[in-house]
Amino acid sequence: MTDTPTLGAFVAERGRKVRLRTGELLFREGDESRAVYAVVSGRINLFITTPVGRDVILGFKVPVQGFGELSAIDAGPRSASAIAMESTLIAQMTGDEFLDQLYQVPTLSLTVLRGLAEQLRALNGRISARSSDHTPQRVGQLLIELTVKFRRHGPAGSVVVIPISQDEVAAWVGSTREATARSLALFRRAGSIETGRNRITVVDTESLQRLMREAAEA
Repeated sequence: MTDTPTLGAFVAERGRKVRLRTGELLFREGDESRAVYAVVSGRINLFITTPVGRDVILGFKVPVQGFGELSAIDAGPRSASAIAMESTLIAQMTGDEFLDQLYQVPTLSLTVLRGLAEQLRALNGRISARSSDHTPQRVGQLLIELTVKFRRHGPAGSVVVIPISQDEVAAWVGSTREATARSLALFRRAGSIETGRNRITVVDTESLQRLMREAAEA
C-alpha cells in the first residue's frame, strides 16, 4: 500500500503559497475561517488569550507540519490564534478543498485522525503536568514532548534542538519567567540541556526525566 503523506506534506504540496511577515496574525481565536494550512518555511505559534488578556501558547508549527484541520472538519470557530514568529511561507487549502481530498484519498482521513490523536495525547500530558505545583516538572514535561516532536531519524539519545525562547517556555507552561529560568538552569547544570538564543538543546532525556521525578518528590 502506498504511504500517505502527513497532513502537512499533503497541504504543502497541493496548497497555495502565502508569505507572512514576522508578527503577522494568520487567524484569531473565534474566527469562522475554515482553511487548512501547512508551514513550508518559518514558524507559526498557536495560542489562546485568557479573559485577563494573557496569551498562553498551545504549540507551534514548523516545516512541514499542518494545522487548522479541526475547523474544516466540524465547521466550528477557530479554537486558537495563529501568528508568524518569523518570515514564514505557508501553504493553504480551503475547507471545502480539504474535505474533498478526504473523500478522494481515504487513507488521508486516517492520517488526520492519527494527528488529532497525537495532539490529544500531548494535551493530556500537558494538563497533567500543569496540575503540579513544581515548575521543573512542567518545564521538563514540555521539553520531553518537544524532543519527541522534533526528533526525526536517529538513536533515542540523539541531541535535539528546539527553536524556543525562555519566554515562550514560560508562557507555554503557565509559569513566571523567573521560575522557568531557574528550572532551565537546574537542567543545564545537570547536563540535561544547553540553552542559547531562542533555542534549547536537549542532550540527555534520561537525566531530564530523572530530575523531573526528583523535583516532584522534593
